[in-house]
Amino acid sequence: MMAAPLRGRSNPMTRVLSTVRGAFRSGAAAVVVVSGPGGIGKSALVSHACWEAAAMGARVLHAVCDPVAQVSPGAPVIAALRAGPEPLVGVAEYEQILQARDEPLLLAERIAAVLEAAAGDAPLVVAVDDLQQADRVSLFVIRTLMGRLIGLPVVWLFAARAEQAALALLGAQRCRVELVPLGPLADTDMTAIAMDRLGHAPNEHVRDLVGAAGGNPLLAVQILHSVVRAEKAGSAASARSVPLEFTAVIAQRLADLPDATRDLAALIAVAGRPLPLRVVTALLPQLPDTGWETVLAQARDSGLVQAAESAESAASAGPAEPSDSALAPTHHLVSEAVCAALPEHTIRTWHLRLARHYLDAARDPFSAAAHVRAAVTTGITTAVPTAVPTGDAAGAEVLLTRAEVLLAAAEQLTAASPDDAADLAAEAFAALTPDHPEWPAIGRRCLAVLCRTERADEAIGVADALLARLDDADQAGAVEAQVSSALWVAGRLDELLARTGRVLNAAGPGCEVAARLSAVRALARTRLAAGEDAAREASSALDLARASGDAEAVALALHAVGQAARNEGRHHVALRAFREVRTTSAGHHLAEEITSLQFLDRYDHAQTLLDEVRAAHGDTVGSILPALQCAQIWQDFNLGRGDEAEAGARALLEIGQQLGNGVYALDAAIVQISVALLRGDAVTAAARLDFAADLPGADAALRQPGLTVMRGWLAVARGDLSGATAALAPVAQGATRSCGYWPLWPCWMGLFYEVGTAADDQAFAQTVVDVAELAAERTPGVASFEGLALNVRARSKGDRELLRQSADILARSPRPLLRGFGADCLGRALLADGDRSAGLALLDRAWDDYHSADARVYRDNVRKVMREAGVRRAKWSAATPRPDTGTDALTEAERRVALLVAAGHSNRSAATELGVSVNTVGTHLRSAFAKLGVQSRVQLANVLHREPGALTYTGDARTRAGM
Repeated sequence: MMAAPLRGRSNPMTRVLSTVRGAFRSGAAAVVVVSGPGGIGKSALVSHACWEAAAMGARVLHAVCDPVAQVSPGAPVIAALRAGPEPLVGVAEYEQILQARDEPLLLAERIAAVLEAAAGDAPLVVAVDDLQQADRVSLFVIRTLMGRLIGLPVVWLFAARAEQAALALLGAQRCRVELVPLGPLADTDMTAIAMDRLGHAPNEHVRDLVGAAGGNPLLAVQILHSVVRAEKAGSAASARSVPLEFTAVIAQRLADLPDATRDLAALIAVAGRPLPLRVVTALLPQLPDTGWETVLAQARDSGLVQAAESAESAASAGPAEPSDSALAPTHHLVSEAVCAALPEHTIRTWHLRLARHYLDAARDPFSAAAHVRAAVTTGITTAVPTAVPTGDAAGAEVLLTRAEVLLAAAEQLTAASPDDAADLAAEAFAALTPDHPEWPAIGRRCLAVLCRTERADEAIGVADALLARLDDADQAGAVEAQVSSALWVAGRLDELLARTGRVLNAAGPGCEVAARLSAVRALARTRLAAGEDAAREASSALDLARASGDAEAVALALHAVGQAARNEGRHHVALRAFREVRTTSAGHHLAEEITSLQFLDRYDHAQTLLDEVRAAHGDTVGSILPALQCAQIWQDFNLGRGDEAEAGARALLEIGQQLGNGVYALDAAIVQISVALLRGDAVTAAARLDFAADLPGADAALRQPGLTVMRGWLAVARGDLSGATAALAPVAQGATRSCGYWPLWPCWMGLFYEVGTAADDQAFAQTVVDVAELAAERTPGVASFEGLALNVRARSKGDRELLRQSADILARSPRPLLRGFGADCLGRALLADGDRSAGLALLDRAWDDYHSADARVYRDNVRKVMREAGVRRAKWSAATPRPDTGTDALTEAERRVALLVAAGHSNRSAATELGVSVNTVGTHLRSAFAKLGVQSRVQLANVLHREPGALTYTGDARTRAGM
């Protein structure tokens, strides 16, 4: 039962519940955003709506965000899974979810699986209160869940100061959105609240007091609490003297409390969140001696403290049981007002005691960091004692400074929430002055966090501050080695070379430092120096690293060797280097190994590795997931699976946006552009090219070759031959001196040669021939490279026999575009020579290969040639473009996903059935919903059921070639 009626909110409540009922009836998702200033009643409305939804038979997940939990990744959402009388998860599953808090993608996946199952059994309401105080990981998880639970009866109920905070989470989500702004209550409603609290009609003086609250129900309730207390005490004068300002009301009430009760109220206010009674008694050991039950009753009667369900941080040692009793502030504004009435030293004392609790008992550096941060101003070192076992039964006492506490939290947050980790590390470094004896050690650890979280500018600032005070060459070199990784990620390669060069040229860097600096220099040179020069430097760096015995230096040098070899088109060498570095660095170069296999036409082996990773790790594999997703989209694109490649590219861009990591966005955009151009959609290609040109995160040396090829190809599509030549000729001419592997890709050679010959630019065409032959020489035994080299050489010489050999070799390529290209070129040549039968047979084969890859431009050109030869084929009539909407608009991959989901599969089980990621399933499903004009899985099933046999699913869905 609800504690009190909700006054003055009948219309907003009607709108909320109408949206809830509509979502439940339709089986579609909906979003409700309740907004308004603090104390206006958002939380009360959300709580009542959750109660009403539960009465309708819905499962409810109610998360409340707070400032302390902001430093604990995903705490509000995680804790909500175990809240209430019927938690959504049991203890064992809850612990599994807790273990994933350092990997946001895995955390989101595990929570999504729980909610998807819950929504499959009954409608689901996910309420998030005080959204403006949510931590970054919670926002990421919520945004991911909204996409993952598409089409299910899920109502997202957000309460926030400003509605923009909630609307920003929607992204591409297509669902009903109901905005419910709350304003001040009317005087009649305020009077009704007074009658509820007093038990009788308020007199004129009380009405005046309540009217001074300006329609804010929280302020009115606090004033009425004071009136009630005065009436109980029989003091009419006290009732008349109730202050009209909210903070004054709270200060007066706090002052009226006995000392022990005041301490309790202060502790709860400073904590800012529910504290279990066992924690309260530990922090206030004197309370039992003063009459514990009396103190509790006084605190509750004061209106400053209320009973609550235990909500220890989700980062604590174990899940809090719902039966745990706790105390909490009645409202966060009450907590703020109590703190405003307390002396500064009292607030600091309580923050430090809370920090000690989270360090000692809960082993939770995140919450400890939040309290230490609040307790001490920047630049002041405050000792926080904690017991640390040392093998002696009594243990030992050590001092942890504010900086150390913040840094401990930062180091644990590095993977889960890089931005939060970097903020904490920067604050930790600022907490100490250089004359503190621990400053250098703290600085090195802060630098490591800033480098790992890719905060280049801040990392360089910390490094320069340290270097200004370091005289030891080895220590200075170690700092430069650390900061060089940040410079590498930021693409500040010239600065990296300048800094590392100064250290290496100075006297005295030790062997390990010199090895690391040489290795990272070599890695930088792979993006700045011509292929041979970069390869020589990488080889020398590897020799130095192996001699030093430093594993990190060896890994960096191997990465440089592999990158330099790839840039030169020596893919056998690159594969060996990436395979070795992957086995010595916990799999973080698996994506590079897979890409090297693709360049060697070993797509079956590449897919085996991708499948093994997915089978071993599920849908998420930590920080290497975007890299592997990138490898998968190139796998799909090169094997002619345009729909899958385009969907995978969209999923990769979504992952990048969720993680705040756009490293692979360039590859995703280029795949999207390429698919659009193959389909003859120059408008879409141009729009995506503009998007790619504005992408952050990749330096010009890496960005320009790929984008330049796309510009040239787009010019070809528009019939601008001179523009195409101007774009592509420099790329081909600089291929042997390139700092990237784009110019040597076999799929571009045919395009380059066509442009050169069509423009009658013999120099350009000959350059293409030379580059293609060099690439084949450096990658022997690979059909894609050897066949293309023979093709352009044969055409430049007019050698039909050589052209036949090239077609035979390209027929062994796993890439359908190259198979079709070989048959296309030979077929046209034979047709021109009068060998009609053989020429048409080859053109038929080319049409099939182009059609299988959805390369409509090339397919239609072949059809045109055959028509001019007087040939018609029945299969051509079936090759019509898909419509934009309706079931015929679905790609094969979208259709398979839609059929499985309509048949009752969850996203996860559909992903397992199809052998793809859950992110890819979500991308296909959102696209299918848009094309079919549906918003729920029930509607999806109804649409597909109207097609005879639509729900018949045959074949081995796990065969990637069929997807």
